[in-house]
Amino acid sequence: MTFYCFLVTARDATVALAEKIAGTEKAFVKLMNDKAKSLGLKNTNFVNATGLDADNHYSTAYDMAVMARELVKHEKILEFSSIYEDYLRKNTENSFWLVNTNKLVKFYSYIDGLKTGFTDNAGYCLTATGKKNNMRLISVVMGEDNTDNRSADTLAMLDYGFNMYYTDIVVSKDKSLGKVDVNLGDKESVDITVTSDISILNNTQENKRNIVYEIDTKNVNAPVKVGDIIGKIKVYEDGKYIYEEDITVMEDIDKANIFKIFIR
Repeated sequence: MTFYCFLVTARDATVALAEKIAGTEKAFVKLMNDKAKSLGLKNTNFVNATGLDADNHYSTAYDMAVMARELVKHEKILEFSSIYEDYLRKNTENSFWLVNTNKLVKFYSYIDGLKTGFTDNAGYCLTATGKKNNMRLISVVMGEDNTDNRSADTLAMLDYGFNMYYTDIVVSKDKSLGKVDVNLGDKESVDITVTSDISILNNTQENKRNIVYEIDTKNVNAPVKVGDIIGKIKVYEDGKYIYEEDITVMEDIDKANIFKIFIR
């Protein structure tokens, strides 16, 4: 009797996924670099999809944090990265036990991700994230000598952030900013709001920041749907511009029929 054993690593899976999405790993790497540029990353360049050491393949802690911030917008990822251990092919004769290499998710309930790594050049790395009191933080450590130091330094940074800072939601995406007229709409006006909550970071040792904002909308023509960008909200601190967010409508508005337009 002959037995065959196949070991599929995470790196094999990465290449397989890259080929599924883009046809080849090389084409997928181009997509990776295009995305990095769109995020404004100036110190990142990919030459493979796996993250293995290679000439001209590099990134920085800052750029990794920006990538992580973009990733956690897809909240589904946290459902997987927060699992410490589970089985592949569960409830079968070929079940396979997997353990998360980010041990912090087991011992700290507020930590729910994100990605560990190791190469000879980069050392032990961890891009981690956690959430407390409606504030999510991201930390990045690189070049650690071992996994214990990697975890300890990550925990120290996250604890410092949660102890020293808190967030205020200046504008909630569930709150109306007022109404705007809708040209030729089934309704003549519609409530507007931001596409994402606008949160401001405050230091627990300092006075609350003085934040104001102004709304700038363009003419809205029917039909218009939730998610359509109809303006910007600009945030200022002590008169200095610091941030802006897109504005959208809070409900879909269809175009009015001819009869309704005539009556108006």
